[in-house]
Amino acid sequence: MVPQTKLALVIAGNSFSEEDNADPQLLLGYLPDGLAGICDIKEWSTQPSSHYSMSMTLAMEEMFESLADAGYAGIIVVSGNGVMEEMAYMANLFWRREEPVIFASLMLRGRTGAKEVLMNLRCSVLAALSEDARGKGVLVCSGGELFSADDVTFADPASSFNTFQSLVRGPVGNMQNGVVKFFGDVRRPSFLSRRPAELPCVEIVQACLGGGEALLSSLAQARELRGLVLSGFGAGNIPPSWVPTVRNILRRRIPVVITSRCMIPDVHKTGDFEGSFEKLTEMGVMSGGNLNPYKARIRLAVGIAAGLTDSGLSLYLLNMPVDTDNEADALYK
Repeated sequence: MVPQTKLALVIAGNSFSEEDNADPQLLLGYLPDGLAGICDIKEWSTQPSSHYSMSMTLAMEEMFESLADAGYAGIIVVSGNGVMEEMAYMANLFWRREEPVIFASLMLRGRTGAKEVLMNLRCSVLAALSEDARGKGVLVCSGGELFSADDVTFADPASSFNTFQSLVRGPVGNMQNGVVKFFGDVRRPSFLSRRPAELPCVEIVQACLGGGEALLSSLAQARELRGLVLSGFGAGNIPPSWVPTVRNILRRRIPVVITSRCMIPDVHKTGDFEGSFEKLTEMGVMSGGNLNPYKARIRLAVGIAAGLTDSGLSLYLLNMPVDTDNEADALYK
């Protein structure tokens, strides 16, 4: 067992944009000696973020569990920004422990690179050491601010201080004068009774002006398809030309979820017309609530893999309780 004052600094992706083979140990040079000495580097992967998958992220979360079992007081994850929003969100769906897991957004480019690394890495370490971070699940550190993985969004890849944002609830903490302060609560996810093993094929089709029908028709014929997320207009509406194909997919007992492509998503009834949210849900399409399409895809995939019934999936997508040992409620197959 390692001492409780130790943190694990997990390398889970390449964050060195200019030095592909940079030594991860160099990261410790951005920390004062007192903080660097309590961080143990754990090299898991240095692949670009675009090379990751949901199955790899599930395996990564299992590795976090083993680090916590080994006695690490907190886990800091260094990865590329590209899919950090999705990786952090998925890890948060399974992380029930008190130890904080913090994904650190580290930019190593341009004049602000070193300053950004110094601020976010130090903020992440101090936050992982804070008692106030315990029980808050998975967080993302960006621009010296801490965001809950539940609602963080990759907002601006070119910005030094607004790379990640929470567009609705804002940050839950930040670093002020070298001290991390927490001032917001986090919404913890509903947890599954079963941990999935293999994740199914779930795809997203985004509505656009007069488009998407050919892609949707192609997916409807794919044998490997096990779930589908529709990224609709506005409050969850799709082109009427999509409706017959969506019906055919539902007839194959493939779960379909409607979400919004808007920056702050929220699907709800706005009108009773062909392709509207109301008509889709009457057909059997599930509501994605305020999930964006990427997070809805993750929830749908892990819910299917865990054996949730249609009723269970509908609850899980809306973050309603599905953690139960009572088989009579028919939430699990």
